[in-house]
Amino acid sequence: MAFDLSFAPEFFVGPHDLEGVEFDPERPTSVYQAVSTMSDEDWWRMADEVFDGRPPELVTVEMVMEKIRETNACRDLRSPVEVYIDPDGWHSVRVFGEVGPVEDDG
Repeated sequence: MAFDLSFAPEFFVGPHDLEGVEFDPERPTSVYQAVSTMSDEDWWRMADEVFDGRPPELVTVEMVMEKIRETNACRDLRSPVEVYIDPDGWHSVRVFGEVGPVEDDG
């Protein structure tokens, strides 16, 4: 079962500017960190399959982030959250930490 990505903005990019921020690449705490630390093998396969054979060096983190927003799905709402890059869930990243859905005030 897949869930919508109804998380706070910090879940996607972190609470601060990412330049120069140190983090454990084995336990990324934002989607951006998780995408930016994908292994070369995973990146190349994802670029080929999700971006229709586009050379991996031409696929940017921002392009993957946009695709994640379009896909808008994750496997579970508990940490680590497995965030789907493609609608079928063949490619994903895991985000660690205290996360949860955004509360609806309305």
